[in-house]
Amino acid sequence: MTVPDMTAPASTAPLDFFWFIPTHGDGSYLGPEEQQRPPEFGYFKEIAQAVDRLGFPGVLLPTGQNCEDSWITATGLATLTEKLKFLVALRPGVTLPTFAARQTAALDRLSNGRLLLNVVVGGNPTELASDGVFLPHDERYAQAHEFLTIWRGLVSGERVNFDGKYYRVESGRLDLLPHQERPPLYFGGSSTCI
Repeated sequence: MTVPDMTAPASTAPLDFFWFIPTHGDGSYLGPEEQQRPPEFGYFKEIAQAVDRLGFPGVLLPTGQNCEDSWITATGLATLTEKLKFLVALRPGVTLPTFAARQTAALDRLSNGRLLLNVVVGGNPTELASDGVFLPHDERYAQAHEFLTIWRGLVSGERVNFDGKYYRVESGRLDLLPHQERPPLYFGGSSTCI
C-alpha cells in the first residue's frame, strides 16, 4: 500500500463533483425510511437529465439489497443523457469476473465510453451473507485481486487463462471490447487491504 505524502503540496488538478442517483429512494435526510420517495425510474431520469444539463461530470449509483440494480439503472439512464458518466458498483464475489467484463464492455459501448466502476469489496456482513459472500475480510481482498486480474485482461482484449484460489478461467475472451481502452476503476474505504 502506498501512503500519500501529506507534507507535499496539494495537487492543482480540479476536483470532480458527482451527483447521486437515489436508487434506494429519496428524502430530506439520508437514511430514514419513513416519508421517503420510493425508487422510481422516472425520477432517476429527471435527476440524470438535470445534472447532465447542469454540467456535472457524473453520478454515483449505489448498490445493495435496498437499491435498484445499478447496472440496469445506469444502462437505462445512459440512453437518456449525453455527457454524464456513470459510477457503477463492480462487486467481486457477487458476480463472476468474466460476466462482469461482458457487462462492462456492453455498458461502456452503449454509453459511448461514459462508464466508471466503483470496486466494492466490503460491506455489511449480514448483507454480504445474503448475497452468498462468506469469505473473511482479508480473503475478500485476495479474491478481488484475482477477480480484477481476470477482468483487466478480458477488457484489454487479452485471451485469459487463469487458475487461482478463487477463480479458474480457460481461454476466456471478449469478442466485443469496451469503448474505452480500460474503463476507470475507483476504490473507497478505510481498510488497510486497499
